[in-house]
Amino acid sequence: MLTESTIDNKHSIVLVENDIDVANILAGHFTLAKFKVYKTTSAIECLDKLKELKNKVDAILINGTIAADRGPMLIVNIRKLTLDVKIFALAENETSKTRVLDYGADEFAVKPISPTTVVEKISMLLMKKPIESQIR
Repeated sequence: MLTESTIDNKHSIVLVENDIDVANILAGHFTLAKFKVYKTTSAIECLDKLKELKNKVDAILINGTIAADRGPMLIVNIRKLTLDVKIFALAENETSKTRVLDYGADEFAVKPISPTTVVEKISMLLMKKPIESQIR
């Protein structure tokens, strides 16, 4: 099930979250922070949504169970489509941190974490400039 919300958006984000309640809570917080939100429930839906949007997404938030199970391959496949998107992974524990980061995630956090903190971390991640533009 793919849904989206819009209100004078400054950034766009794809949520990859298989728990509908958690997805709705996160979507609400991101919408309040002026993000355009696309909700997906699986790795396949996420990749389909990225292709549909022609990779014009600022960030992707991958939930813990998907990050632990299919997240590394999802991250690799996202990176094959685009290097421009910021990927933030949430996980149940520290064990998968190195693996997720090695596969190309930009940031990582361990649950539990408040939705407000997730929005703040992703907003800060989006403000970071790529290394090559900092060198010039």
